[in-house]
Amino acid sequence: MKHQYMKHTLTHQTKRAGIVLAAVAAFTALGSGTAQAATFTTADISINSVGFIDCSFKETGLTPGATVVFSCNATDVGWLTQCFVRSKPVSNIAPRLHVAHNADGLTTTQDRTATNRGTITSAILTAYPTAEESELVPPLCPEVEGVVMTEEITAIRWCNASLVDTTNNIVGASEPTLFLQMKRNGTGTVPDCGALAVMPSDF
Repeated sequence: MKHQYMKHTLTHQTKRAGIVLAAVAAFTALGSGTAQAATFTTADISINSVGFIDCSFKETGLTPGATVVFSCNATDVGWLTQCFVRSKPVSNIAPRLHVAHNADGLTTTQDRTATNRGTITSAILTAYPTAEESELVPPLCPEVEGVVMTEEITAIRWCNASLVDTTNNIVGASEPTLFLQMKRNGTGTVPDCGALAVMPSDF
């Protein structure tokens, strides 16, 4: 009788252990095998009203609370500036072309934290570089007594812009060329990306 009781107890304990192991295995499979992979559900690159590239996105399938690093960048950018008086271009002063490349700072890298649902919705801006005024480089717009003359951007072209989740090595969006005519009455033409790529930096 004692032998049968011990056998019954051992069998019961074995079944319980088997159930626990099966539950652990199922939980492990759920945590790894069925986890949603990180992916961009929306991603867009555009030029905003002041000429910066705007990388807006939503990424899902991330680990809740995880820190993810994003890059909004381009290889080249070219833009025209022109002198204006009362919103009218000064016809006897030619526009000036400015050129910059990735090495000049055309990359913005920022980190974001995933929500408890594993999502990140955000936007990152990358600006064209600007240089301090130099006495060696004369200003485009001369000073004229009694006249308010301003140098303004009339058009800009960004080349090979991309949005990347660098933590998970996922490209969200890419644009070979983006162009914006910022002043309808501006003159001159921004070269295409092939030409900009081989021009020296000048800004």
